[in-house]
Amino acid sequence: MATTNKIDYAKALIKAGLTRELILKITSISEYEYNLIQRELASA
Repeated sequence: MATTNKIDYAKALIKAGLTRELILKITSISEYEYNLIQRELASA
């Protein structure tokens, strides 16, 4: 899965309300990437 697709997928899962641990397992993104996505969504 390309990084862009992983990030878009993670954004959708965050918006859907899944837990951080589950999102990290499903998408295989790092905690750092997860935190960046959270900040981006919070500022949008």
